[in-house]
Amino acid sequence: MPFETSLQLWRLLSRIAPSLLRWVAIVLIHESSSSCSYRPARFSDRPPVEDARDDAAVLVPRFRWVPESVYLSEAYLHRPLRDALDLAPFPDAGDVNSWDEVAKSTWFHPRLVDVGEMARGSSSEGPPRPPFTVLSDAPVAVDSVGFSIRDSRGHRYEIVVDPLERPEMRTAAVAIAARLAWGFGFNTPPAFIAKVSIEDFWRSDEGARDAAAVLKAGATPVLGVYRVAALGWPPGLLLGSAPESGVRGDDPNDVVPHEDRRTLRALKVFASWIALGGLGPGKMVDRYLGAPGEGHVLHYLVGLDDALGAGNVVRVTDLPPAQGGGSAFTRLITLGLWPNPPRRPTQIELPAIGQLDPDLDPKTFSPAVPYDPADRLSPADGYWAAKRIAALSPAHIALAVEAGKIGDWRAQQFIQWALEGRRMTVLRYWFGRVTPLELVSVEGTKMVLRDEAVRREVVPRGVTDYQVTFLTSEGEKVAEAAVQRSQAAEFEVTLPESAIAAAQNYLVVRVSARQSASSLARPFELHARLAGDKLVVAGIRH
Repeated sequence: MPFETSLQLWRLLSRIAPSLLRWVAIVLIHESSSSCSYRPARFSDRPPVEDARDDAAVLVPRFRWVPESVYLSEAYLHRPLRDALDLAPFPDAGDVNSWDEVAKSTWFHPRLVDVGEMARGSSSEGPPRPPFTVLSDAPVAVDSVGFSIRDSRGHRYEIVVDPLERPEMRTAAVAIAARLAWGFGFNTPPAFIAKVSIEDFWRSDEGARDAAAVLKAGATPVLGVYRVAALGWPPGLLLGSAPESGVRGDDPNDVVPHEDRRTLRALKVFASWIALGGLGPGKMVDRYLGAPGEGHVLHYLVGLDDALGAGNVVRVTDLPPAQGGGSAFTRLITLGLWPNPPRRPTQIELPAIGQLDPDLDPKTFSPAVPYDPADRLSPADGYWAAKRIAALSPAHIALAVEAGKIGDWRAQQFIQWALEGRRMTVLRYWFGRVTPLELVSVEGTKMVLRDEAVRREVVPRGVTDYQVTFLTSEGEKVAEAAVQRSQAAEFEVTLPESAIAAAQNYLVVRVSARQSASSLARPFELHARLAGDKLVVAGIRH
């Protein structure tokens, strides 16, 4: 059996075995406890945390980088064995507050981005200004060929260059994806499209000759000017990659295991939307900002030059059978002897676009290499990520695409169309995995809820029934369940007298949505108590 086929089969088995054993355990636990009634969680009587305040001054942590061989052995051997032996269900996300939102932190910033901000991207010093000094440091925010420079002001940038046969593809991808990631809430280096010439680099430096070679290997210059993408780094010290599991032991601010951060779990949903090439230790980079002993660690999403399918371009059609894709099951039962169909080459009519399909299957999407936080993605995590994507309007997407400065208007239109189509597919799937309700307001003992699926036109108005159940903190019903249907995205829930009496202690309002006689997977819960004559919300769960 060819080595590549064996590796692909091991990847398949390493993913299936832990999930299969965990599924069997969950079924057994469910059967053993089927006679038990539902008992909801109880929230503390305090306002939701809106800022994690994980930016206290710390000593400079040590540099960390994981060799690819070590990471692959962990992803395909050690972690699957640990997961197979640990049959406990994955815990809920640990960076979520009582209202089921991710608090502001050094990992995530809940921005309300207007269109003007999206056009500019994250705040920075703008594109680099010549002359440039080529640095010996290898770029860390770039998955393709590139190099690092310092401009005339002393600011550091990492340069992305397009492949010769795909002008504008990677440079546009990083500029567009950086703005979309920033609008989502991730920290990412700002990316600018710039035009440079060989004369902009110090000719006396060996690095300048290397940079010239990289530039000449890229797209053909126009009147001696090359197109590049420049990623600007703020002043600070590079700390290498952020571990995908556990925490940084030398950073006291880092207290939530990374595999249980919703911010990192949501990367799978975001990556599926923008067709990001892969996830892994190189996609999250840590940087120490501030004077030694007075600064803190900030976490950045990088490697976005692989977005929009730029990291998955197929150049040939006559691949050997072991590299042709095909069905893993067929390779298994034929011991790898059955020839695989060759992969279809990527379109060449629009060179500025990679392997960007206008549709996808969010259910089956997974990174090319296992990524621990992505494997723990829950419906509530996916719904939260989908909400963040839904908050980016077509105007936001258009401005991000415009920042790529693609010369062919057909390519611009295709990227806009593909991103909007993929976004709707992502919303439709993840909004259907939970009851997608949000609290709008509370007036006395009445509350107004909003169905995000209806608001975002994922489902039509008037086709969803909502069953409202009122429970105590012990899970006991205190009133008859009410069923209502609304012709609008927002609807009102009024507490019956028995529920108001229970709210003197603790009340759980549980809402289950049903569409076409089929109930959605997870109900919406609102936990509250009565303070005087007004309902005070203690927590929300999806």
